[in-house]
Amino acid sequence: MTRRPRLRLRRATPPDPGAPASGGAPAPATGPGPDTGQVPAARTSPPAPAPGGAPAPATRPGPATTTAPGGTATPPAPAPDDATAPAPGRVAELLGTFGSLLSLFTAVLFYFGWASTDAETKALGLRDNLFRLSTADYLLRSVNALYLPVLVAAVLAFGAYAGHRRVPEPVVRGMRWAWVGALGAVGVYPLAPGVGEVAVPLAVLVGVLLTAYARTRDAPRPRLWALALLLAVVALFWSVYAYAGIVGRGRAADTARSVAGGLPAVVVFSEKDLLIRGGGSCLSLVAEKGSPYRYRYAGLRLFHVSGDRLYLVPRHWAPWDGTLHVLEDKGDKMRLEYVSGRVYRSRECP
Repeated sequence: MTRRPRLRLRRATPPDPGAPASGGAPAPATGPGPDTGQVPAARTSPPAPAPGGAPAPATRPGPATTTAPGGTATPPAPAPDDATAPAPGRVAELLGTFGSLLSLFTAVLFYFGWASTDAETKALGLRDNLFRLSTADYLLRSVNALYLPVLVAAVLAFGAYAGHRRVPEPVVRGMRWAWVGALGAVGVYPLAPGVGEVAVPLAVLVGVLLTAYARTRDAPRPRLWALALLLAVVALFWSVYAYAGIVGRGRAADTARSVAGGLPAVVVFSEKDLLIRGGGSCLSLVAEKGSPYRYRYAGLRLFHVSGDRLYLVPRHWAPWDGTLHVLEDKGDKMRLEYVSGRVYRSRECP
């Protein structure tokens, strides 16, 4: 039996990176390190100078690529376009501006509804709190009367926005003193309040806005615009109150003229005597057998309805001479009939 010779493996010693090679130049570092077994990072040489002595331009690192499990390199995902990305700050600013304008418009509607109703009921010898009006009632009572003013204001605003850059410079310099005319209108108002009831607050509104525009056309001044807008809002509510008073008194005059023929005719049946007398109303006893009602009241007009409350006036009612009857609908204890037509009105009371 022969013995095989045993082979001995000797670890090769890597060359020293700093030791010179056979030509006098340092040998490049290749292969794994002596202990870690990791490949050292390759040394990058500086870019070679371009012809003519100028340094070569530095290359920018490209986008990183990802390697699929099969070894195929996939291109990187494209970066999002900042130009088409939404701007949350801009959207929030637009929403805030729209919300502020909507809140101001709602406040003007409510204020106009209350002011016109207050003027109307005062002209009729009553008060608006008697009718228990809700916020929706005040808003609805203001819509029809504000169509024309809102349209006119919108047309003027768009016209001013479209052509304000075409205003000559001398005219702009004259607008700087528009506040003087507004101040003069305020001083004249106590002398003739009826003449300038609407004109004076409108003059203040326009004068303040023109002054602010002329003084901030070339250089923005936020503080001046803040003060101008504050005064403009006060003047706006002042003009709305004045215009609402005119509308409310006009409604009261129409109501007083149309009580007999314009308001709905009402007939009330009741178990007990409601003590409704005078003003063109009439009382009669119900003669039908088996009727749960004994008293019948005619010659009445429906003035207002609020919940289960009915506000009735006699057909000859007038603001200076009349009675407002307030009834509560209590189900079976009272019955109401609304009658239309001129024939019934001519013979409703014998």
